Amino acid sequence: GTVTFNPGVTSKTITVNGSGDTTVETDEDFTVTLSSPTNATITTAAATGTILNDDTALAITPSTLSQNEGNTGTTAFTFTVNRSGNTTGSSSASWAVTGSGTNQANATDFVGGTLPSGTVNFAANETSKTITVDVSGDTIFEPNEDFTVTLDTPTNATITTAAATGTIQNDDTALAIAATNAIQTEGNTGTKAFTFTVNRSVDTTGSRSANWTVSGCGAD
Repeated sequence: GTVTFNPGVTSKTITVNGSGDTTVETDEDFTVTLSSPTNATITTAAATGTILNDDTALAITPSTLSQNEGNTGTTAFTFTVNRSGNTTGSSSASWAVTGSGTNQANATDFVGGTLPSGTVNFAANETSKTITVDVSGDTIFEPNEDFTVTLDTPTNATITTAAATGTIQNDDTALAIAATNAIQTEGNTGTKAFTFTVNRSVDTTGSRSANWTVSGCGAD
């Protein structure tokens, strides 16, 4: 714009209107510069303004977390919500767990038989809060299962990283029988060996056992 001084006037005001937003960003600077004077000489040409960030950001970490489920009791999956930007006031956000991925975790995988949910509350100057998701251990052989923890409904904050994924790793042992030579003639004398192989997979660190029996089957 232009500042114009009438006779006898010694001061004029330049107003620069900054637009408010809820985007968390660094403090930003701008310069107002005088130029092209008429009937005057500019002795101080520039002044600087600083737009201070007054917004708050919430972000959940780590983005992915994988742990064994355990055979009994519970296993805690711990996520951290970090608050940055303006932390002088209070902030909050709700969070909820949902199944995700190809093999989705469901309510039975968590303590209490329900999908966990809750709220993180930040008092003034607090910058970190913990979300703990308790997974129930079992001895059921199953594929690895995924779940997502999602932040939502923020108060006095903007969510910049809303979701983190947990993977419940199967740590149970599988035994599977397979026939090596299941079809053979019986022979007229002696014995004939039918050989079957039992394969153990996943957790092979400890000892395991299973009984076996033979029974007739089929039409004959």
